[in-house]
Amino acid sequence: MREILRLKLSQLFNYFIKSNHSQELTRFWLLRGMGFLYFCAFFPLIFQFKPLLGSDGLLPMNLFLQKTQNYLGELNHFWAMPNIFWLNSSDSFGLFLIFLGVLLSILVMVGFANFFILLTLWIIQLSIYYVGQTFWGFGWEMNLIELGFLALFLVPIFNSSPFSSKLPPPEIILFFFRLVLFKVMLGSGLIKIRGDSCWQSLECLSYHFETQPIPGLFSPFLHHLPKTLLKGGVIFNHVVEIIFPWFIFLRGNIRKVTGIIFTLFQIILILSGNYGWINYLTLVMIIPCFDDSFLQKLTPKNISKKIKSKTSLDMRKHPYFPIQVIVSIILLYLSIKPLKNLIGPNQVMNASYDRFALVNTYGLFGGITRSRYEIIMKGTTDKKITKQTLWKEYSIPCKPGFPSKRPCMASPYHYRLAWQIWFAAIDKDRIQPWILHWVYKLLLHKKGALSLLEDNPFPKSPPAHIKMDLYLYNFNRPKEYKKDDRNLWYKRKFIRNYLPPLNKNHPELRKFIYNKGWPIY
Repeated sequence: MREILRLKLSQLFNYFIKSNHSQELTRFWLLRGMGFLYFCAFFPLIFQFKPLLGSDGLLPMNLFLQKTQNYLGELNHFWAMPNIFWLNSSDSFGLFLIFLGVLLSILVMVGFANFFILLTLWIIQLSIYYVGQTFWGFGWEMNLIELGFLALFLVPIFNSSPFSSKLPPPEIILFFFRLVLFKVMLGSGLIKIRGDSCWQSLECLSYHFETQPIPGLFSPFLHHLPKTLLKGGVIFNHVVEIIFPWFIFLRGNIRKVTGIIFTLFQIILILSGNYGWINYLTLVMIIPCFDDSFLQKLTPKNISKKIKSKTSLDMRKHPYFPIQVIVSIILLYLSIKPLKNLIGPNQVMNASYDRFALVNTYGLFGGITRSRYEIIMKGTTDKKITKQTLWKEYSIPCKPGFPSKRPCMASPYHYRLAWQIWFAAIDKDRIQPWILHWVYKLLLHKKGALSLLEDNPFPKSPPAHIKMDLYLYNFNRPKEYKKDDRNLWYKRKFIRNYLPPLNKNHPELRKFIYNKGWPIY
């Protein structure tokens, strides 16, 4: 009986996990992809960390940690929110970690990777995820943590060159990379079917390109495609996200074709809008769908010659086999709840079920907004507000504002504030606390708050008042772009006032800032 069970397990392993070809190049490109992802995650923080999370930022990290510690108690706070900022929450330490993360990510991209380098990157990402609050509330933050943990077991412990005959690529770890890809793709497909009726009626793409968080350069043209093509795009989306994920676990050409289709799908998404580095994250997850027989055709000869391709070895001969077994058991156990969520009727889009975000559940665009509302911030130097007051608009990077403002192409760079303003406009009946904090800082001409702007209409001195208005935005048709310079890319309609005119001494504003524990100036 024991021999039969061992034989069956061996057959399952050979079919679902083992590859017919070497996967040295798979690991080579996967590690460089991980370095690129960490770089995409950390590099923007050089410019955004202090304005968003610094001691004088919109959501100060040090105050957040202090309140959390007071709530959780002295002994429980680290275990409840494991992050290195418990040791030091200063701005200088935060920037040190970010620059360290950028440096190490570059080292991984150029080929230097070992356990301790990748562990440091993983700890930095996990720590920022926990202190990021509203601005880090995205599923791909957890996704990178999950992938980063798996990457720890692709490399040697000390030697920074993993391409050694003594360390063949760990096939079981590559299998778990494919499992994460499966969860991302199928989770996104199922949440669409379950979450919004327009995915079932094939109407979602009639709205999505116009109402997505940050429209891309090609979004206006895609929005005005014939309805038949847009419905075909929804069908293509369903096929790719619901049917093809199951082929990830098959061997040979079926898996490779699936990887190619996934790659083309992600490239289309990258061209259709600005989703930060989420699509690049998925592209990296697709790499384990390929082996050396495929990747050798895409790899420069001078690189492929340095890597000794060989037939995959028996997993049990891997020097880290006991560690891989332990890690696999832990990951399989932690996968129970995410997989239950995936197949259950009450699917949650993005959630973690353990404190270290080792195994998570994912999903994207389960709901599609039908109309694009934008919150437009304006300022004036007038001390007294009248009907004749002249208001000047602020411009935010990559965010729709002036109707003549051309949609941008920013990915994989992630403008976190622009995304959150998009969410705030969806929940337009409630003013987000960080928005009031930002207004207060702009009234005081704070350097960090000003750095989040694309264009400051008051460069020399702060405005006397700032207000926010709510507008409805629509793309103009391409043939109308050159006819009316006033509405080159968008046409907009005023809806209502979102935030009344405020000055820096407004009593309710100052009271709100004080009650939040933020500095009063």
